[in-house]
Amino acid sequence: MAASLFDRSRCTSKIYCYLLFSLFCNIAIASIDSHDIFTPNDILSSVDNTCLVLLTEFSNMDTSDLFDNLAIKTFVNEPLVQFGLIETTTFVWPGGKTLSEDSTKSKSEIIIFERRIADRTCLLMRKNPSSLRPIFYSGFLSQASLIDFINTHCHTYRSPDGGLSIEGHHRKEILNTLFSVAQVSRVTMGKMMDSHNTPADISEEALHNQEKMQNNKDIHEDNSCFIHEDGKCDKKDFNDKQFYKHEDIPQCERISEPTKEQFFHEYLKISKPVIIEKMTKTWPAFQKWTNNFFKKEYGNRDVYIKLTPKGEFEGVEQADLWDNFNTFSIPPEVIVQLHHSELVVVRPASLNLKFSEFLDTIEKVTRGDLKNVSAYLEYSSIPQHLPELEDDIREMPFVNPRVHKLEHLNIWLSDGNTLGKLHFDPYDNFLCQVHGQKQVILFEPHQNENLYEAHIQEAVLSYNETTKEFRRSNLVDSTSMVMSPVDILKPDFEKFPRFRSAMPLNCTLKEGDVLFMPSFWWHEVQSSPNGTAGHNLAVNFWYDPFLTKEYPCPECRLDINPRYRHLL
Repeated sequence: MAASLFDRSRCTSKIYCYLLFSLFCNIAIASIDSHDIFTPNDILSSVDNTCLVLLTEFSNMDTSDLFDNLAIKTFVNEPLVQFGLIETTTFVWPGGKTLSEDSTKSKSEIIIFERRIADRTCLLMRKNPSSLRPIFYSGFLSQASLIDFINTHCHTYRSPDGGLSIEGHHRKEILNTLFSVAQVSRVTMGKMMDSHNTPADISEEALHNQEKMQNNKDIHEDNSCFIHEDGKCDKKDFNDKQFYKHEDIPQCERISEPTKEQFFHEYLKISKPVIIEKMTKTWPAFQKWTNNFFKKEYGNRDVYIKLTPKGEFEGVEQADLWDNFNTFSIPPEVIVQLHHSELVVVRPASLNLKFSEFLDTIEKVTRGDLKNVSAYLEYSSIPQHLPELEDDIREMPFVNPRVHKLEHLNIWLSDGNTLGKLHFDPYDNFLCQVHGQKQVILFEPHQNENLYEAHIQEAVLSYNETTKEFRRSNLVDSTSMVMSPVDILKPDFEKFPRFRSAMPLNCTLKEGDVLFMPSFWWHEVQSSPNGTAGHNLAVNFWYDPFLTKEYPCPECRLDINPRYRHLL
């Protein structure tokens, strides 16, 4: 009798399994009729353009129905998302790697392959199939949770009915109301060049006056420019290497300390530059950070400084000026991707020395005792190299730590006669002026075609400490991704015609000022020293940007950083 019962049980189980198998086959067949089955090669060819949401063979009827509903209703008009099927148990990438080594995750009902963001950092980079990371759905499955799962990993903003979610409407509103210089000015670089006060005239005059200033050892007490309320500059004690003094160039808005809410809504989320006045004057650093203080407290510290002739940093020039031009070869597959293979970004020479020696050098430059050289302690991490200095500065009180994650805190110390050529930074930047002045000319990131954003080959200057001479010695096999090839002081409109339409914004920093420079805004920075302090000194806070983009990619536009979508 026992044996008979056992046999009947086995028979019933077989029938039950057969029915389940048939049911799953019917579901699978229905899904196959409406969705493609994605092979490894299909996935590799699709993720450059879309985010893949794939149903596995382990899904049940409820999951399949929900999946189909999302495909034909919620995400039907979403070009960034594609639905399909995947057989995980037989899935093998080219090269032999399986989909997942985790057997529990591999039985997930739904898998997402995020859209692959182009790696634009290296022009020789090859696509690696194993770098595609499958994202397995886990936990309780519902319409709301699955929509949220897809929206999060596919960077979409869909509601169940297929329209935009609340977050999507907020994102759309932000992107439609981004600040543009055209809202406050009609001055273009072309109009400025066509006017009687041309950049070429100003540049020649600036160089002549700068030579006179360097030959005159009776340095003014303060070489900073005094900015009047109307934005005009009193030329008394003014470093004439400054950029345009054209009165029609719009000036940055200047405000007192804002609230967190005001800063977020009126400046951060609409990508609007603004100067916040008198912020660093309350820092201990404002009175404390003298050359003598640095020598006394940190004189024996090793510092890594940059040197250039005549104070120009990261300018662009002809590659054939360099010593190894005729012997240096660039791979053909790289050359075809360089829009201006005849140009190079000139990286400054580098030098390791004691902090006290660096300070002696910039004092000699400021006094005029050392000519044809400019020294800069730039991009130098305070937490890494001078952590004690953090006690003397303050983060902006209106910065919300929920919105902004601090990535870098740097000190910028120089003789003051420096010109940082046109470039952008992929961070939200608070440039805090302590001593001296910086005239910052900005261009918006909304039409990067006008600034000719692209990879540009690099070259590195060498410096002979004995002879005090620079040499164009080394073209190198690296490229810059953030520099513009345009010289804004003497633009070549025949070579760069679109730059005629670029619209400048003047954000000149006086001592105590802080400039909020949103991510990806192009800027050229002309510094002037405080003669009494004997240097130009600034600190900058770089934050993970609220608005981001792919780069170098002139046609790519700003979008909400996915890390901050929870704020929408």
